[in-house]
Amino acid sequence: MIKKKPELLAPAGGLEQLIAAVENGADAVYLGGPLFNARINADNFTEEEIARGVEYAHIRNVKIYVALNILLRDTELLPALRYAARLYNMGVDALIVQDLGLIDLLRKHLPQFPLHLSTQGSVYNLSGVRKAVSMGISRVVPARELSLEEIRLITEESDCDIEIFVHGALCMCYSGQCQMSRVLGGGDRSGNRGLCAQPCRLPYADETGRTSYALSPKDLCTIDRLGELTEAKVASFKIEGRMKSAEYVAAVTGVYRKYLDLYCRDGYYQVSPEDRMVLTQIFNRGGFTEGYLSGNSGNRLLSGQLPKHQGVYIGQVAKRVAGSQLVDVKLERPLNMGDGIEIRSDRLTGNVVTYLEQRKPGITRIGDIKGAVNPGDRIYKITDAALMKQLRKSFEEGGPEGTKHGKTVPVSMCFTAAPGEYPQLTIREGGREVKVISDIRGEKAERRPLTAEVVEKQLRKTGGTPFHVAEIEVRLGEDCALPISALNRLRRSGLEALQEKKTVRRQASVPKKIPQAAIEMEKRLAFYFYDGSKSETWDYHKVMDALGVDCARAYVPLRYFMEHAPQPENIEVVPYILNISKGLLDRYIGENLDAIADRVRPSGIAVGNLGWIEEFVSRDVKVYGDYGLNLYNGQAVLAAKKQGVVPVCLSHELHDRSEGPVPLMITEHMPGEKILRDRKKQLYEIVYNYEKDKALIFQKGCEPDLETIKTMWKNALSEMRVYIP
Repeated sequence: MIKKKPELLAPAGGLEQLIAAVENGADAVYLGGPLFNARINADNFTEEEIARGVEYAHIRNVKIYVALNILLRDTELLPALRYAARLYNMGVDALIVQDLGLIDLLRKHLPQFPLHLSTQGSVYNLSGVRKAVSMGISRVVPARELSLEEIRLITEESDCDIEIFVHGALCMCYSGQCQMSRVLGGGDRSGNRGLCAQPCRLPYADETGRTSYALSPKDLCTIDRLGELTEAKVASFKIEGRMKSAEYVAAVTGVYRKYLDLYCRDGYYQVSPEDRMVLTQIFNRGGFTEGYLSGNSGNRLLSGQLPKHQGVYIGQVAKRVAGSQLVDVKLERPLNMGDGIEIRSDRLTGNVVTYLEQRKPGITRIGDIKGAVNPGDRIYKITDAALMKQLRKSFEEGGPEGTKHGKTVPVSMCFTAAPGEYPQLTIREGGREVKVISDIRGEKAERRPLTAEVVEKQLRKTGGTPFHVAEIEVRLGEDCALPISALNRLRRSGLEALQEKKTVRRQASVPKKIPQAAIEMEKRLAFYFYDGSKSETWDYHKVMDALGVDCARAYVPLRYFMEHAPQPENIEVVPYILNISKGLLDRYIGENLDAIADRVRPSGIAVGNLGWIEEFVSRDVKVYGDYGLNLYNGQAVLAAKKQGVVPVCLSHELHDRSEGPVPLMITEHMPGEKILRDRKKQLYEIVYNYEKDKALIFQKGCEPDLETIKTMWKNALSEMRVYIP
């Protein structure tokens, strides 16, 4: 059964991971260089390594995408643009981007360079995808919170390539909208700047004092859903993991390659227990989740008692051998020398197994186990030495200098030779053709003429190259003779010429300077309400009188505005579409768009996402650019204006915690807790949107006093906001 096969896109944190991905069947690999990527703590590639990696991958028909997907300061835009030009000239196939200012510059100065909008762009609906396309984006990586039905709606109604994550770590917050790492990290650990400290993996206590990992999701695994995602016309299946090992990349890429191929060939497949175990053993956080493909899974999304790799349960402790570091265990699964284990009770004890002895039936003695263990403690295999060896074997002899390649490209050959003529070899692959001619003429055979079988045998000896011969045609003149060495030279020079032809060479340049785009916004006092009813009883004048201003603006949720029409005295009320409107709010807007536009035309509407901008602009409604757009530099502000948006608020990346609370996370998961307390006793409150289908997390107890507000107002260059959860 022939189906349009989605691209399998694998991660690479370094050259070894790239080799592992390619040798195990990736169609494309995404990676980060030394600059401006959202996994800046991965090993990452030097520019020289990127160039080598591109050449290695392209020879094998594998594409390379480079992440340039952080928000950029004004001073970083020109270096980023120059870096992009160097990547383009290396032959990189696409850039993964987030910053609206950089996107605008790339489309102007490198218009031929394909751009993929990162999941950090927070696009989650058809309107957002269409807006991204209008800005020059050729592929969108939407939010990981989409259901299969929502994915299908986008792919059916848009020609844009859609890339979705199919395996790996999930964020609790909608990507691109998280401020928790930055705020907890003192301002220098921002996920939007490539330095996420993963606060979602920390323990938190709730209002009753119970401690859990309330914000830590399991890893995503959709190995059973590849058929449905293929039928939904997803263009690319993305594996998360630029911080993971080469063995991890090899394992996950190999398993997904196998079942994607089976589905596209046969129309069905069944995942074997062995392959399922490979995925579980290589990395899992308490099992796996299918994320939001079938809707919100509630607490089944969470990783449970540990936020890290939990391995595979293999048995229990029987007893500690007195006076030693040996432990007798009852095993339910195999354990071998060199495996890494973890023994769990109220503490974690682990080590590599360096001693293993079968004792009486049902008891195995192992060592060297340091730390306390007790009878009944559960044992988990964290690493499987045999599996790791097998995975390394899948790629360790490949690579740019390798001699044994798991991934080879099929070529067709046509060889012609006749007495008195120079033999010729033509090699074709993927629309490319090279011809090489021997430096030795064919001769009239005196005893043994050259046969087609001998020619084919020699030409098929492509070992050590990234090619294999799929088809071969031999045309021999009568009684032609030619040395075997001449055939070998033709084969080698032909394949070398093909490799050279597959090397991409480009020449693009960018300006030495770009105009500095000034951030020009109206200075205004504003209050931002998540609970719209507070807007009607709030004491605005306490702040207004302290600042000596006569008017202010109140932002209220769109549906509250439509249903209650709040009109506090001397306050301009503007409705807003929350930075994430997926779900009930999107449905409401879609069903009532014209009525909403008519109602909000006098006030305008604030929009915090690429979605819904065009619909309101085209209906002559003033659209204010809200914080969710992450306008971080002057060029981004200018880019928003080009889209018909009036920017009123910069990215919360520029917000100081002393200026009061901002939403640290917005999540599709609905925590049962009302209050969370971290290890430093900082409190966080859970707030819900108007539709009650999104949870927002705010830092509690950090509201600014009047003196701080006065200082904020004095220094404000644009809208000075007070957020009221």
